[in-house]
Amino acid sequence: MTPSEASTLAAAVLDRLAPHLPEVASAGEPGPTGPERRLYDLVAERLRTLDESEALADLVREPRNNSLVKRLLSTAAAEDPGYAAELGAAVEALPAEAGAPVPANRTAAGTATRPETGEPVGAAADAVPGSAGGRRPRRYGPWIALGAVVLLLVVGGLVVRAVLDGLTDAGGLTADSTCREYQQAPPEERVAAIRQIGLAKGISGVDSPLVMTAVDQLCDASPSARIGDLVARFDG
Repeated sequence: MTPSEASTLAAAVLDRLAPHLPEVASAGEPGPTGPERRLYDLVAERLRTLDESEALADLVREPRNNSLVKRLLSTAAAEDPGYAAELGAAVEALPAEAGAPVPANRTAAGTATRPETGEPVGAAADAVPGSAGGRRPRRYGPWIALGAVVLLLVVGGLVVRAVLDGLTDAGGLTADSTCREYQQAPPEERVAAIRQIGLAKGISGVDSPLVMTAVDQLCDASPSARIGDLVARFDG
């Protein structure tokens, strides 16, 4: 793993771990076995091995004050491919972050409403029948719906085309191909094969840089392993 890749991985680890500190750190030993605790344990154990327990304590107190820990993790990932692969797999195993909730007294489109009635206020009231001024409602609904349908059709066509292109670019690599065969294939065929295998197994995002790097590291350690078995590890 290059220093740049290691730095990117370390930043991703600390960014995903920050919202769960200090909760996972104060859970005691043995702690919960969820993906957040798994990622924390990987970070904590390596810092203790480096005799940087104080840096770990500072990270737990101030999760965003992480420059020292980021540098230590980046160096460890660059020097230890196995550790880098474990970190990458642990990050991918975390659940996807939920979107921000819609604030109270506002519609999903961001229009302010009256708390007592739920009706739009301000300029949006012009589109409501019987609103102040007696203005006729603006009938934008059909055009908006039509535009949404066209947009969905265009996006759907692009997605299908991208998937088909990915499947045809996979060359001769399949889920039963060995790591030795995988490493002999061109980079574009590797990415296409990982994407194809992930789609077949119902796993999304397996062609991300972090997962691709983790697969490369795992293949270095086990040349006879099957690609499909390695990709299945990232089904979080």
